[in-house]
Amino acid sequence: MWRTYVICVLIGLLLVSSGSSIVLLRQVISSQAEVDRLRQQVKLAATPAVVTTAPAVPVPTVAVSGGDAALLQQIETNVATLRGLQPKASVPLRFLDPPALQRFFVDRFNQDYLPSERESDQKLLSTLGIINPDESVVQILLGVLQEQIIGIYNQDDKVMYLVADSGQLGPDEKGTFAHEFDHALQDQYFDLTVLAPKHPDNDDRSLAIDALTEGDATLIQRLWAQQNLSADEINQLGKGAAMSRLLSAPLFLREQLLFPYTDGFSFARQIYQAFGFSGIDDVFRNPPQSTAQILHIDKYRAHIAPMEVSLPDLAGETGSLGPGWRSIKSNVLGELDLRLILTQLTDSTRGVRGASGWAGDRWQLLDKDGRQALVIKSVWDSENEARTFFDTFALAMKNRFSGAKEEEATSTRQALTATTAATELRRSGATVVTVIAFDRASAEAIATVVGL
Repeated sequence: MWRTYVICVLIGLLLVSSGSSIVLLRQVISSQAEVDRLRQQVKLAATPAVVTTAPAVPVPTVAVSGGDAALLQQIETNVATLRGLQPKASVPLRFLDPPALQRFFVDRFNQDYLPSERESDQKLLSTLGIINPDESVVQILLGVLQEQIIGIYNQDDKVMYLVADSGQLGPDEKGTFAHEFDHALQDQYFDLTVLAPKHPDNDDRSLAIDALTEGDATLIQRLWAQQNLSADEINQLGKGAAMSRLLSAPLFLREQLLFPYTDGFSFARQIYQAFGFSGIDDVFRNPPQSTAQILHIDKYRAHIAPMEVSLPDLAGETGSLGPGWRSIKSNVLGELDLRLILTQLTDSTRGVRGASGWAGDRWQLLDKDGRQALVIKSVWDSENEARTFFDTFALAMKNRFSGAKEEEATSTRQALTATTAATELRRSGATVVTVIAFDRASAEAIATVVGL
């Protein structure tokens, strides 16, 4: 899944947002102010440049002075003490110059972002209207990846990679090292390869785990900076950082990438304030099952797990839709993704309200003769929450297909027909089925087979 490899390069952006709010943990305030500050910067974002990828080459290390090595050892000691987790093994460190670290990330991206995942992401977001048909998810993500790289702990080889120009360690590098060393401790104690597999069968649960791991590391980073950086160093954090490609990315992608650092930090901070780091350790042993549990911590505390939603066999030889249909992928969107879809296609207020009652979903992306159809079956906490989502998604589809013919618009069915697309939105009680297809007959057939 692409998020794992792009999220790890956003530490620089995190430092930009935290520089003026480093005392956040002493002030019981929400991280929403930082999210709003980041969103405000979008208005100033530059147009992304054309992205090119360099061929894989050996990555030479950069020499680090003895003084810097001692400093890094001290940061490790400080982080282990703050976190309450003493390292079980040493963590090898490799310093790379910026081009070499970029190549390292691009190589990992190309190796681990499977062709099937690329096809699914591209066609899913295009069908929803999140990206334009001529935009490439791969190119957008590579642009973000190559723009802002400071460092990463690689859970595959258990090595820390940190960028350094001539081996000089500034405040950004120090803070990033503290953040990434916490990831190494997480891995040693909780096994990140098991907790956060590369190709999850539930993308929503995977994003919730990202929020836990990044939220914890962000908390440590800020506590460490608060205690160990001077006022001048804090003021230097993130100065000159390039962010235009992230900030000019489609809202859905941008906000999904920021989520682990913002809402994940808020979640970790609340656990820490109530139970300390032993409480966060308990969360690692019993991790969140959905982004809804991150967004609404009371759902995590009350053990309100998402409902399992299933779809009938739609495609293939035994599929209910008949011959010619192919299933591209099936997975879970979750509250955050539904919120961001609604937000991008309507507005933030409607997006939050429309998705807040999420209880579970399952989507499937289908193909017939090179044309895509998407079905989403969702269940909600109550019939009223389902109605709110239904109404908001109906508005989103009207915005998505402006000028489409309205076949029906009632409290239980909304259907639109455009030149090359058709939608079918049906509600029964607390269940909603949404279909975006390439023609009216296909949209109605899919909705009927699913059962509403």
